[in-house]
Amino acid sequence: MLSLPPESAKLLLADSISPLPLHRCLRLIEAIDSGGDLRIRDHMRLALARELVNGISNLRFGPEVGLGQIRQDSPVVNPWLRTVREMSEDIGVLRSDQVTPTEVHLADSRDMCRIIPPDSIDAVITSPPYPNEKDYTRTTRLESVLLGFIRNKEDLRNLKKHLIRSNTRNVYVGDNDDSWVDSNSRIHKIAADIEDRRIALGKTSGFERLYGRVAMLYFGGMARHLASLRSLLRPGARLAYVVGDQASYLRIMIRTGQILGEVAESLGYHVSGIDLFRTRMATATKEELREEVLLLEWRG
Repeated sequence: MLSLPPESAKLLLADSISPLPLHRCLRLIEAIDSGGDLRIRDHMRLALARELVNGISNLRFGPEVGLGQIRQDSPVVNPWLRTVREMSEDIGVLRSDQVTPTEVHLADSRDMCRIIPPDSIDAVITSPPYPNEKDYTRTTRLESVLLGFIRNKEDLRNLKKHLIRSNTRNVYVGDNDDSWVDSNSRIHKIAADIEDRRIALGKTSGFERLYGRVAMLYFGGMARHLASLRSLLRPGARLAYVVGDQASYLRIMIRTGQILGEVAESLGYHVSGIDLFRTRMATATKEELREEVLLLEWRG
């Protein structure tokens, strides 16, 4: 029975997928990659990625990724074929004159001027990471490993280094994004409050010692992102960032939208609004956490 190489298997949450469904998936990937029309190969791999997390695996999302029912067996080919047919039908509905040209770049959002031409962007709509302890690479880890995008710890480390620093598991010795917000007293105070709380509570683990640094690196990384955008935006460009308040670091409240607005203004953006998207209750503090849309304008 086929299985993953040991260095790849170690990257997965234990029991993410049972041995028999894993064998079937690997056989199916072999078949997809070795034959058929090259123009649709990626579509077929995408269909498998969808079914991997939605039915084949033992994963559960709620909102953190974890394990649900451990099933020793689950179908692979039929669900995959069903998704392929759905994709084909969806594409068939579109007429050629309705298709909008698109480009996808695998790149670092903090350094976009290397791949996007100047004065070319009219609008930005995105939901960046929040400053919390969620390792976003875990959410897509299973399909990333099975489809060969991540093969070992070095691949994973290289991926994480190109992400906004938002959790202690993607902080590295050479990181210096915090220098972008070195003059922001509010962010410094949050980092100091987190560190003071850590010391008061006697928290001494390596990850806990990084909590205050993550807050600095997060807002610094977002500042670097916004700075890199400026030469790419046309005058009058509008931007919308869906962000949420956080209290993950020892219950110190981080009003993400407000602070990002301050950072954006310091870089020459105009804050046109912070619209409430929804609220949720913090489990530990019972405080109301806001998810908001930070609206910015670049006036040139």
